[in-house]
Amino acid sequence: MRKGLLLVGVMLAAVLLIAAGPAQLSEQELLINSPEFGDFHKAKEIKEKGKQSLQVWANYNEFLKKQPSLVKSPMLRGPGALEVAYDEIWVAERDYNPLLMVPREYRGKPFLVKIYWLEHKVQALTVEKYCQTDPLTWEKLDKPGYRIIALLDRQALEPELAKLAAKEQTFSALSPGAHLQEAQKALAAGHPEEEDIKKRTYGRLEDARRHLEAIQKQLKKLDEESKKALQEVENREKDLKKYKEVMQKTVKEQALKKREAAAKELDRDFLSKGFDVKIHLEGSEKTTIKLESALFNRPMVFALIDKSDFLQNLRDAGFEGVVFANKNIKFIWEIDLNN
Repeated sequence: MRKGLLLVGVMLAAVLLIAAGPAQLSEQELLINSPEFGDFHKAKEIKEKGKQSLQVWANYNEFLKKQPSLVKSPMLRGPGALEVAYDEIWVAERDYNPLLMVPREYRGKPFLVKIYWLEHKVQALTVEKYCQTDPLTWEKLDKPGYRIIALLDRQALEPELAKLAAKEQTFSALSPGAHLQEAQKALAAGHPEEEDIKKRTYGRLEDARRHLEAIQKQLKKLDEESKKALQEVENREKDLKKYKEVMQKTVKEQALKKREAAAKELDRDFLSKGFDVKIHLEGSEKTTIKLESALFNRPMVFALIDKSDFLQNLRDAGFEGVVFANKNIKFIWEIDLNN
């Protein structure tokens, strides 16, 4: 029962540890799937070191000035350039511009969203559009190609990182039960049973999956922690058993020495009074003391145990029984000291 209670306590501590101390995600882990900039799980990763001067295409910058509703406040605009050092670049294709929220042109090439990293810290984010015409004049460009149409530096990205970190902390702090409730809500938002296939919806499947996968991770971690704790319990139980065995052995040895010393003291006491008594300790742990003398008879033994604290002294020494014997008259008197 005690072992079971200990394990329950250990498992509860592990659950609290999971809820109270979620691991802090890196900036790359935070931005790999951002509501603001999209999913980068399948982005192309370019591992190379370099420096680059980033600047919004001048013609597109002029175009944005005429369309202020398209511009988000953190976007950098000309004429200055952003000098970026990097050791990694993520490149993801988008069917829409995540900053300007406009779709790509019909049959046009997708937008390219790039994130520049240095030592796993975000340095800049750009959105590039494949341009065939000048956005101001609509004239065909001599050299069609990708141009930077939106640019964010680290300072502009930090608020998004802070929001993602806070959101992730809240998400990670959810208990398995809370994750399950959120997953059920996400599924309940859909109506896959709708007879009209055009009206069928399937809910927020991505959210549901994320919450359910979080439960699996928490349970896996809890299982690992509980196994470690159980192993620790078993190790301590073994140590405790050994300790008890050693202590019991020590106690027995000390008790035996105490009885042996009491027997020697009793022998000297009899001799000092002029009695010749042979004393033997019997039993595997020498808990019975046998006193043998030609002087012993019933009246003498009765007087010895009735008129003195002789038996109590034997009990205090750890003896469980005493035997008085006189071979000459075939006299034996056994007394159980536990009664």
